[in-house]
Amino acid sequence: MIGREQALAPELGRVERLYVRLFGFPALGLRVRAKSVLPLLRTLPAPKTILDAGCGKGVLTFAAAQAFPEASVVGTDCCPRLVERNAELARRLNRRNVRFLAGDLTKMEDREAYDAILATDVLEHVADDRDLLGRFQRAIRPGGYLILHVPHLTRHVWGWTRPNFMGIEGHVRPGYGLAELWRMLHRAGFRVESVGYNYNAVETLMNDLSYLITGGRERRRRVYALCFPLLLFVSWLAGRVRPVPGSGLVFVARRPQRTGDAFTVDPRARDAAA
Repeated sequence: MIGREQALAPELGRVERLYVRLFGFPALGLRVRAKSVLPLLRTLPAPKTILDAGCGKGVLTFAAAQAFPEASVVGTDCCPRLVERNAELARRLNRRNVRFLAGDLTKMEDREAYDAILATDVLEHVADDRDLLGRFQRAIRPGGYLILHVPHLTRHVWGWTRPNFMGIEGHVRPGYGLAELWRMLHRAGFRVESVGYNYNAVETLMNDLSYLITGGRERRRRVYALCFPLLLFVSWLAGRVRPVPGSGLVFVARRPQRTGDAFTVDPRARDAAA
């Protein structure tokens, strides 16, 4: 159950703790993303250092620390309050292989510090996204991996296509096209290992309903708490529906071992929204 450790978060009351123990972390979009990115993370060849870039409340950070107990996992966020909250949660969980740092990703200067970087729904918050990809590339050791999730430019529900949300707090663009992001990764010095869609039609519809309740923020929490189990259950039932095209994109990219390695962009890559 994703995010069940969040039941020990310092801000929760008794009823909220019980709720999280029963249903896991109550954020449908994050749960859909986790279903795609965590299996990819677990296939990596035993990374020793992992960065969860833009970690938020640390749900994926703790999942990475659990998947690789011998690794050193760092979660970074620009909000000091969240970093303090996550550090206290790590202390309560006695998670000694995870730590949290406050920092601005657009100013990160790490060099070959990580075997893997996990960046989920971060790029669309950054004005100079190409610069950030370059910083990620320099922060990854040669041969290391970037697992990247972004919203697609458009949302897809059984043939109905419309622009993605722009009202979500902090978004500077609605999303990306598949071929567009492939080229950006290529120019930043990555080799794309795999790419796929997520958020199938049912998950997109359930996420739309979630957005109608919360507005992409933590509002109407009681109403959302009542609706979340049903939204999650319907999404789970529809797990085998193919997300092609989907409303999200998941890339696995690798920093080559040698600077002179050749890069190729798959000519078959097509943006489903084109």
